[in-house]
Amino acid sequence: MTTDGAAVDRERWAGIIFTFLSTIFYCISNVVIRFLTGFDEIEHSWILFYKEGIGVAILLPWLLLRWGQGRFRSVSIRLVLLIIIAAIVCQLIGAQLHVLGFAIIGLIITVPLVQAATLLGVAIVGYMVFGDSLSRGRKIAIATLIVAMTILSIGKALAAEPQDESEVSADIFLLVAAGVVVAGFAYGIYIVMMRYAMRQEWRDDNRVGLSFKFRHWVGHDNETGAPFPVTLAIVIVLSVGMVIFGTVLCSKQGIAGFYTVPGFAWQFMLISGVCNTIGFFFQLQGLRMTSAVQASLIAVSQMLLLSLIGYWFFAEAINVVMMLGLGLTVYGVVMSARPER
Repeated sequence: MTTDGAAVDRERWAGIIFTFLSTIFYCISNVVIRFLTGFDEIEHSWILFYKEGIGVAILLPWLLLRWGQGRFRSVSIRLVLLIIIAAIVCQLIGAQLHVLGFAIIGLIITVPLVQAATLLGVAIVGYMVFGDSLSRGRKIAIATLIVAMTILSIGKALAAEPQDESEVSADIFLLVAAGVVVAGFAYGIYIVMMRYAMRQEWRDDNRVGLSFKFRHWVGHDNETGAPFPVTLAIVIVLSVGMVIFGTVLCSKQGIAGFYTVPGFAWQFMLISGVCNTIGFFFQLQGLRMTSAVQASLIAVSQMLLLSLIGYWFFAEAINVVMMLGLGLTVYGVVMSARPER
């Protein structure tokens, strides 16, 4: 294998690893959010506001320090606007409907629908924007994962107890499920837009090879070829979320809504916010090293993790149908990780 081929292969596998790490941390964050949505006294906008706010509190001081030291690369206004638009799509449409799905139709039903819709959105928009290849193997992986998500949803419905089925009417279930699908497609659009923004900054210089230096990821010296800091993109997206969810929360409950919650909620919110920030960091790293379709296919492995967590920690029922869906999920992820010919 040539040196260039080895570098490309190393970058591709690095992208796969980073995307999988982001899946783990996102999974933890989602489980905590699902737990908090079970309490009527906790407003959904409160959860989303502080989830994003914790990330800003972690990263903004670092960015301000680097900017004050004069060790920050200038960023085009066009790029910032693109990230803001992507953030609005993600937060206003995706996150709102996603959390609503957690609260009404549950974790293991919502996540398959979101993942399948995200996968389709990324595949369609990624093909239109980047011309991402949809090889025979990649198409098989997409089809397999969509079938797996459907089987998992059916298996969950079969495993539900009778009293669970009566909690939500069929009309409400279908309406919320449709909203969850819209959320997933919004995530797909967001992922492609963020990947475009990242590639514009990382691929427009003469840098050769892949940098694993930490300072090249979180903010860097003003040197030739230094890549755009991921932390800046994260802070922009999270700040947009804070503005949106803070406005919604204030309009519903006033200023008191920001602090009138049970004491335990703050501890769980801290865990969710930190895991969400770490997952976000690795997600953007993965997006710049692999295709948007492949990144989304790998992220579907979150379904496997969530199912195991639900089984071991929340005593959720699992049956043969759900096990079949999990097996197909693993197969689809393996297929997506295979290199293109």
